[in-house]
Amino acid sequence: MLLLALIACAPEAEPASVCPAYSGLTAAGRTWEYGAFADGSTSSRHLEALGSEEVMVTSTAVTDTYLCDADGLWIVTRTATLSDRTARWEYDPPGLEMPAVLEPGVAWTADAAWFYSDSLGTTRTESSSTQFDVVSTAKSKVTAGAFDTLEVHILDADAGSDTRYYADGVGLVLSDSAQLVAVDP
Repeated sequence: MLLLALIACAPEAEPASVCPAYSGLTAAGRTWEYGAFADGSTSSRHLEALGSEEVMVTSTAVTDTYLCDADGLWIVTRTATLSDRTARWEYDPPGLEMPAVLEPGVAWTADAAWFYSDSLGTTRTESSSTQFDVVSTAKSKVTAGAFDTLEVHILDADAGSDTRYYADGVGLVLSDSAQLVAVDP
């Protein structure tokens, strides 16, 4: 009888993340702090909610909502507080941010379409196509430590190019513009 009472009072287990390990979206409450190379400023992102499928990541001015499934990590919405307005992007269908399996040789194209609206009354529909290529494994040494990473080249027709390094279980460690300064837990 006592065993049944203890089981009934036990806290519910945290839902297991189905997000890709290289996204780093695997531990509820995780916080990443990044340092920008250009001006030395720092920014942080926090894993607000980790459900069995839905994930919410916040920073000072941006909240991203993702879905994770057996195929990967998909962006659903982005809300940003800008200096003069609040803006929201609703992706329909959700855009593939990262496939479930990441290894050298994997490439994917993220064709995304979204509806933009803001507090000033502006609305419009936009789209983009971004090419991702996992080119190699690499050792990445940043302020937060040394990591075994995957090097991913990104080409977006509108935004240009970027190289990003992702560590298994940690997420983004290094990009052309910033490095991981700290991650907890």
